[in-house]
Amino acid sequence: MDPRIYLLPFVLLLGLSASPAVRGETPVAPAITPETAPAARARAKELREAAQKRFEADKADCNTRMLAIGCMTTAQDRRTAASGEAQALEKEAARVEREARQAKIAEKEARRAARDKEDEIGRPVAEASYREQEGQRAAQRERRLADEQGKLERRRAEAAAERAEAQRKLEENRREDAARAAGAPERARKRAERERKYAERAKKIEQRKHEYAETLKRRDADKAAAEAKAAA
Repeated sequence: MDPRIYLLPFVLLLGLSASPAVRGETPVAPAITPETAPAARARAKELREAAQKRFEADKADCNTRMLAIGCMTTAQDRRTAASGEAQALEKEAARVEREARQAKIAEKEARRAARDKEDEIGRPVAEASYREQEGQRAAQRERRLADEQGKLERRRAEAAAERAEAQRKLEENRREDAARAAGAPERARKRAERERKYAERAKKIEQRKHEYAETLKRRDADKAAAEAKAAA
């Protein structure tokens, strides 16, 4: 709804020759809401300014008359009545705004009290849930640490086993090297013996070949001699 509707009586006031107070009537204040209160204050300011301008015009008009006292009294009463109505409008707007602020504060306090009550009721549940969650997280951390510790121990055991196997192979190689080194002279002796025997056999073979060749020569010579004797 347009806030100016509530201010319509004050707009009509400017067109009257005298205020309701001057005519002996009781002014009826328009209904003001928190939404229309700023417009009401602005209208009160306009009424006061308009009343002052009207008073200045009335005073100038009264100065041109023979009986200015009654004219001035009427002008002053008119200004006073308009100013009073403007003041009443301002007070009503202030009251409405004050009550609206108080209502907002009360509503805010009520909401805060309701939240506090809800928090007070829900706090044990929240604390229990928090403790349960913390317990679950602690158990998860312990399981994770145990798993990591187990993995670390397994890696250490595997590394120790690998080092032991490497050491065993190294010792085995050393023993084999030592055995080979210890058997080297015997192998050399045996190799020299084999070479000596081979040389002897080769020498005997060569000797037998030589003897066989000499035997063949003697046979050939004897055969030739026999043939020659037979021919003679």
